[in-house]
Amino acid sequence: MIYVTHDQVEAMTLADRIVVLSAGRIEQVGTPLELYTDPANVFVAQFIGSPAMNISKARMEKAGETSLVTAESGLNIEVPVCSEESLAGTELQLGIRPEDFLVAEPADALMSGKVLFVESLGEVTLLHVKVEGHDEAVVAKLPGILDFHKGEEIYLKAEPEKIHLFNREGVSLKHL
Repeated sequence: MIYVTHDQVEAMTLADRIVVLSAGRIEQVGTPLELYTDPANVFVAQFIGSPAMNISKARMEKAGETSLVTAESGLNIEVPVCSEESLAGTELQLGIRPEDFLVAEPADALMSGKVLFVESLGEVTLLHVKVEGHDEAVVAKLPGILDFHKGEEIYLKAEPEKIHLFNREGVSLKHL
């Protein structure tokens, strides 16, 4: 059976396989979890998941079996994503799902900013953070009820295996 919906939550809960379309073009086909954990590109990464994946700029410092990247904050992080040597020195897009953020110390932060507003949902707290260089607020989905306030400075990080890397065109390095 084929079921068409624009509601990604409905698709994720009902489907065995999903075809993600954009402007009449197939972006990716896979199971709901494949699309969520291994998006082929930035479009799929931001379409699947709620809130959407956060995307920021990064630079490939060293390519190979793992990728050494520099985040916007200047932090160098080794990401377990194989990359082609030709990508060394190029600009990348770094993706982090809101639920993959952790509160960090300033020296360990991938990004930092001021809290714009807080959504306390009981089981989780959504922090909307204004990060320098980002047009849209970065969203962190942290477990539990947290005591953050508007205007407070926050530092965020993610475990390297939870970080997604995309080239300048938005294609996942895992799918090149």
